[in-house]
Amino acid sequence: MANPSTVKQNKIAIIGECMIELSGKPFASQTQNFGGDTLNTAVYLSRLLPSLIPSYVTAVGADTYSKMMLSAWESEGVDASLTLVNPDKLPGMYAIEIDDDGERSFHYWRNDSAARYLCEHEDFNDVVSSLKSVDLVYLSGISLAILPDHGKVKLLNTLAQLKSSGVKIAVDSNYRPRLWRNATDACEWLGKLYQLSDIALVTADDEELLLGRKLSEPQVIARRLHSLGIKQVVVKLGSDGAMWSQAGNQGVVSGNKVTQVIDTTAAGDSFNAAYLAAWCSGMEMAECCYWGNKLAAQVIQHKGAIIPVEQTRYITELMSD
Repeated sequence: MANPSTVKQNKIAIIGECMIELSGKPFASQTQNFGGDTLNTAVYLSRLLPSLIPSYVTAVGADTYSKMMLSAWESEGVDASLTLVNPDKLPGMYAIEIDDDGERSFHYWRNDSAARYLCEHEDFNDVVSSLKSVDLVYLSGISLAILPDHGKVKLLNTLAQLKSSGVKIAVDSNYRPRLWRNATDACEWLGKLYQLSDIALVTADDEELLLGRKLSEPQVIARRLHSLGIKQVVVKLGSDGAMWSQAGNQGVVSGNKVTQVIDTTAAGDSFNAAYLAAWCSGMEMAECCYWGNKLAAQVIQHKGAIIPVEQTRYITELMSD
């Protein structure tokens, strides 16, 4: 196994949205936090490779909530220097409502969030210039979905520009139907995103939902993504682990046995973080999947997207051995 302390650690930037999170019973025992798929990945990536300091690219407001989010990210070792401030907008918000039977439902307020207007910010071109110096940009389908159509076009053009400069692009579809007009619209935009990507870290369930049909084997998903030009494809298979595919070679890395699943929130986000941490350390795809499975298995045994830091420290130590 490659040793992260002896391998060049690449610079990574992550594009997405972080929102205010309300959790619990409304007007009773709600707690406040922050969350978002790409932010989860940034936090876990920073924990696994503390010297990496991933940059988080988004837009927030000038309000107290936004300032507290920035402070929280930086305390986790996430660089917020490429986060833009829009004083006329607020961060998005979502609530996790838990009923008496423990069932969860989600409510979102994000249609006018600062992150939605990221590509229209007057300083966005300066961010793009800074991104040319990174080795890899990671984003998800949600990062694209929240933007208005002209914002989507600008983001895709930006990624094409970065790719031509030698920056690698990694993507997780994270298909959320409510963020798209319909599945056809989502397929069109995500197809354009896939065509710019070098690494795809997708979930089998998401791909089936996106395409509207049951896929018999993960190899079918891999072939589709390879046909779009993606060189490295990982299909996350939940408790069954993950399948990797590259240059005609494929393999399945078994998942970790978990006796009690508490909360699957951020399972895929944490997998992506560990995979990219291993990738930064020069590991092969199978080993990257091994560490992705290992962290995801740890995360789902705890409540919430971000687990206590001590629960990830031992994985960091194992990766360094």
